[in-house]
Amino acid sequence: MTVTTTAITSTSAPEGRRRTLRTPFTAAAGRGYLYFLLVSVLALVGVVYLFVTGLTSGLLLITLVGIPLLALVVLSGRRWNALYRLLARLVGVTIDPPAPFARQASWPQTVAAALTDGVGWRSLGFLLLQSIVMTPLGYGVVLGVVISAVLVVSPVIWAITGEAIVSFDEPVDSLGIYLLLSAGGLLALYLLAWVMIGIGRAHVWLAEALLAPNDRDRRVGELERARADVVDDSVATLRRVERDLHDGTQARLIAVAMTLARAEEQLADPDKADRARRLVSDALANTKDTLTELRDLVRGIRPPALDLGLVPAVQTLVARNPIPVELVDDLAVRPSLGVETLAYFCVAELLANVSKHSGATQATVRLHSDADELRITVADNGSGGVEPANGSGLTGLADRLRMVDGRLDIDSPAGGPTTVTAVVPSGAQR
Repeated sequence: MTVTTTAITSTSAPEGRRRTLRTPFTAAAGRGYLYFLLVSVLALVGVVYLFVTGLTSGLLLITLVGIPLLALVVLSGRRWNALYRLLARLVGVTIDPPAPFARQASWPQTVAAALTDGVGWRSLGFLLLQSIVMTPLGYGVVLGVVISAVLVVSPVIWAITGEAIVSFDEPVDSLGIYLLLSAGGLLALYLLAWVMIGIGRAHVWLAEALLAPNDRDRRVGELERARADVVDDSVATLRRVERDLHDGTQARLIAVAMTLARAEEQLADPDKADRARRLVSDALANTKDTLTELRDLVRGIRPPALDLGLVPAVQTLVARNPIPVELVDDLAVRPSLGVETLAYFCVAELLANVSKHSGATQATVRLHSDADELRITVADNGSGGVEPANGSGLTGLADRLRMVDGRLDIDSPAGGPTTVTAVVPSGAQR
């Protein structure tokens, strides 16, 4: 084992060094040079922009015109934000966009919101910082590249024109010196390439830090999306309940009422008592079917078995599952009612996936809870290769879990086994 490891290291290390040395000649590096050039030009544009807008806004602040003008300047930071995020894609980096600016009900409120827009101020701060740094830095590096490129072709220029283009106190008039200068220019270009790559990476890192939403903004965005999902899910549930009641239960109750009305008419005639009894029997059967539908409908909202706790409710799922399922429970703390309901439907969804898609012959459900979280693990010995986007319902389940700050982890290599873990806050404190 030692000999094998040494052999791999001895062959891979030189290859890694060669790959590193070739970095400035790759296509990705070429995009990095273009990125460096563009941000250097934009740095100069940014200096002019900040100077003009800052001076104009400052001079006009004593008038009413200066306040909305300053608000526009702050909002313009979002345009710069979008521009630099677009440039970052040039080097393969995607920066998440900030939350959009929300216009207020009135013009004064909109101006006030613009003046306090954190994204705009942060973007202007990035523009100021990168302009101050990149203007001299970009100028110096670009100038160095131009001088180095001239040195590289200096022997050709000297040979064609016969005029010295380099002077050290006196003009250089020697092919040997020009060849040395050309070699030095090549080395300088190589080193400057690494400088541009390094500066570009640092610039992208700074852009990600200042232009992307911060943790607070991300959290607010997630909560807003979760709230919208909850509202949509609630509306869909209400529509489903309304449809089931209208198309199913209500129709059956109407049929029962009509049957009983006909039976009442038949009872008025002693000769039709047998027919009346049949009508009452049909109404009774229809009533039983209606009660079954109502129980199924209620179970779809909150299963009655949850009144006894999560474990007894999951036991009913395990018992009805066509594949043998082992239930292992370790619920030290009972979750809140809402979390129990979510956990129940989570287990139901996962067991349904196991039965329909996995080809498994055995599954295990593990429930664990403490004061902080509830962990649900469903494992099977099926074929594996589970993908959330293949129509298994895992995408919707993950969205519902995110509504309550939960998550869904999937471990399903091709060939199996598959382990799906859902983690949600237990809500026991509530």
